[in-house]
Amino acid sequence: MAIEVDPDGLSGSGRALEGVADRFGQAISAFQAELAAFGRPWGSDDIGSLIGAAHDEVSAFAFECFDSALQEIAAAGTDLTGMAIQYAEIEAAIKEGFDGLHQALGG
Repeated sequence: MAIEVDPDGLSGSGRALEGVADRFGQAISAFQAELAAFGRPWGSDDIGSLIGAAHDEVSAFAFECFDSALQEIAAAGTDLTGMAIQYAEIEAAIKEGFDGLHQALGG
């Protein structure tokens, strides 16, 4: 079974994922700002305090999850870009080795 790797395609996919991470981060920041702009509409009475506490806990957890996903997407993009560089370097070294062998054999 032959495996073919396209370093340029792999690198392009890595850059695309890094771009997705950037846009996702911007969207998260915009969403946080939008939520903050609402203030505390549930009020400060007993029920409002309970709603506010629940909101704070749920939104904090959600934003932690969003941040973890963002970090993973960015890391995957960086990893793909790094893999592309390694594959290109290995292919260049193999080609150089074959070229040297070809010349040593009188080619």
